[in-house]
Amino acid sequence: MWVSAQVALVITADRRPDGAFGFRMFSESSTIKIVLYREVAGEDGQRKRVHVEGGVWSARDAGGLKRRFAWTDRVRRRELAWFDTEMSTKYGTNAQLARLQAALDDVATHMADDAETRRFLLEVTVRHNGREPYVVHLASAERAGAGS
Repeated sequence: MWVSAQVALVITADRRPDGAFGFRMFSESSTIKIVLYREVAGEDGQRKRVHVEGGVWSARDAGGLKRRFAWTDRVRRRELAWFDTEMSTKYGTNAQLARLQAALDDVATHMADDAETRRFLLEVTVRHNGREPYVVHLASAERAGAGS
């Protein structure tokens, strides 16, 4: 039974973002550049994207007071909080994108005092093993009550 479970883990390794339990003769040498945006309501009521410099932003709370927020208030992992700079992927591109989506969802869920941000967006430029770069867009769910 135990051996069967181990074989199943190895065979299904490609189905997991991090490839856990799979054999890789050579590690992936990919890079990513993460850019964080907030989606807010503009003065005309239309949504607009606002670039978040260094993962830190100011927004009004429900009482109208301006407050400071930081991505690192929730996300402690350095490889998930390094913005606007190209860096190598520690665990591979698919694993990094899955972790970034989880971090994005966590931040959106736990920044309740930010009454302006409707959702958070990540624009991730991926250069997979030295090939031409491509962009992956990640978005959090809509934040209840924000921007109203």
